Amino acid sequence: MKITIIFPGREVEMGKANMPVMPLAPTLLAALTPAEHEVKLIDMFYGDVPDYDADCDLVAITVRTPLAVIAYDIADRFCARGKTVVLGGPHTYALPQEAKQHAAAVAIGEAEELWPLILNDVQSGSLKDFYVCGQYKLDTLKGRVHHQFNRPDLANLPMMRRDLLPRDRYLMDSIFTTRGCPNFCRFCPVTPIFGPQIRHRPIDEVIAEVDTLRRNYFNVDDSVFGHPQIADRPEENQYYFDLYRELARMQPKRLWSGAGGLSAINYKDGRKIVELAAESGLCSIAAGLESLSAAGQKQSGAWRKLHFTSPDTFEIRQMKENIRIIQDLGIEIMGFFVIGWDEDTPDMYQRTRDFCDEMKIIPFILTLMPMPGSPIYDEYLEQGRILTEYSWDAYGGDAVVFKHPSMDPQEMYNLNIQVLHDGFSLGRILSRTWYTVKNRPSLGVALNSFFTQLGIRRAFRQQFEKI
Repeated sequence: MKITIIFPGREVEMGKANMPVMPLAPTLLAALTPAEHEVKLIDMFYGDVPDYDADCDLVAITVRTPLAVIAYDIADRFCARGKTVVLGGPHTYALPQEAKQHAAAVAIGEAEELWPLILNDVQSGSLKDFYVCGQYKLDTLKGRVHHQFNRPDLANLPMMRRDLLPRDRYLMDSIFTTRGCPNFCRFCPVTPIFGPQIRHRPIDEVIAEVDTLRRNYFNVDDSVFGHPQIADRPEENQYYFDLYRELARMQPKRLWSGAGGLSAINYKDGRKIVELAAESGLCSIAAGLESLSAAGQKQSGAWRKLHFTSPDTFEIRQMKENIRIIQDLGIEIMGFFVIGWDEDTPDMYQRTRDFCDEMKIIPFILTLMPMPGSPIYDEYLEQGRILTEYSWDAYGGDAVVFKHPSMDPQEMYNLNIQVLHDGFSLGRILSRTWYTVKNRPSLGVALNSFFTQLGIRRAFRQQFEKI
């Protein structure tokens, strides 16, 4: 068969501007496709345009909530031309019946074992309506369903088909080493989709794939430090000891980035993992700090991933100490904060920016976006707090889509624009870059820090024309 795999995008994309990373989902899906099929990738993030008159038998589209409207429009156009369309991605996990209105079949969950089965069923003319991987409530699905209860093992996976996209247009390649998250943050659908149990790719397979990557890459794992608080699974920590020792031996050594939890520092094994990660080339992490208040930590559920015993024990002092220890190892921190929890007030935007200034962390300050598939979305929807007049387009940050107890949605939107404008002034960018380079003297690190921040600044200013 001739298969087209599409990664939807729109003209202004935050990821495109701040950190051009080769997308993982389409390259992995292409890798899982048996060799007898012909595969073409369309990455709309970087200007690729679907050819609706192309000679293809099957179209697969990744659906993310902010791009669901675009994805559905693409699917409808291909369906109108008689093409078989399959939709997958995080949005289809949350709203499979909605997605089914635009496709012959919908995939829910991980693709490793579902995708080959879908291809066989397309060829045999026995395509089902839904293909499900994981513990999912099947009674919500109307139609023929294939259900794979167990999530896939991550051994013996093929390398991503990076050859199907022009690599020069991306600053970084992408890779993953684990799946699963035990944190259950209430605003995030990752744990429901991938499960709370951590699964690892074999280290030798990871090393072999890294050896094919360029000098910079991004690890898309939930946390590149693992979860050292899981005392009953010592093999969890040993995996990272062994992986980062192997990465540190590679020549040439790569610079890499990923998401990491600050609280790894609070554990003996965790601190060692962070040190080894730095030695292996880790130069930057995206850290979900979420809130500066105990009330925000409680409502978000983020206190669990920060490893406080309860939200009432949350301490800014501990957060600051962990940030400094990681920075002293030469690892730059991009701090992700969510504002809009019920007890937040307008001054929380400024307080959060001031905290980022003090700690020299890159401020990724965002107003709460209740994503479908997350507990907070279901709760707000039941309470009538979701502003249903907005389409999925608005869920990319183009509006505040919920009712706050004391703040007006437009007020929150304007405050968010202003704090990001201030946080990415050229002076602040240079100050943060200099702080990073002092901790890790390296031209590559300096350039990575400076141009990443310039990209974020450009992206925000493109998305929010008022600034």
